[in-house]
Amino acid sequence: MINPVFGQSAEEILEIALERSLALNNSYYKFVIESEVESPLLPMTGELFSKGEKYFIDTKDIDQIYDGKNIFTIVHENKEIIVGNLDISLITLTPNKIFNFFLEGYLLNISSETKRHIIEAKNINENNMIYIITINSSNYSIEKLEMKDSTSDKVINTFLTLTYDYNLTVPLSLFKFDINNYDNYILIQ
Repeated sequence: MINPVFGQSAEEILEIALERSLALNNSYYKFVIESEVESPLLPMTGELFSKGEKYFIDTKDIDQIYDGKNIFTIVHENKEIIVGNLDISLITLTPNKIFNFFLEGYLLNISSETKRHIIEAKNINENNMIYIITINSSNYSIEKLEMKDSTSDKVINTFLTLTYDYNLTVPLSLFKFDINNYDNYILIQ
């Protein structure tokens, strides 16, 4: 079976993936992030719920809520809540942020298979990192995102989708921050 999108550019694939992710009604990702570099936060397993641009990320150590205006990053170990905007974010896992990130300032190359599109992204201003973005060709969801050192070709970090679903019934309260849910947490603005 020949996939009609084989002739599309990497930019077009990312734009379609972005449009589809924003159009979905309540998407859900269960993910794992692993690293070859020692980090107190990794490996990290979590869940991502999104509705348009709004999202909720739930992990053991850090949660994040974007209500459409502010990002609330909840660091459980320190019992602190950092309030910021889209420009200031500790976690950038949402499809919207990932696709937009690579659409500006990156040289993109694509190779497509029957089941997935594999996009290699190199920063125009940096030569030491390469990102490999694997997108499911049937629903344009992110399957995997790898960050590689271009000199050693070693994978440094990997984001892997464990499960993915959409058009779920999710309470709107999931995308709203309520300080009353966080007793004894410090609010940092």
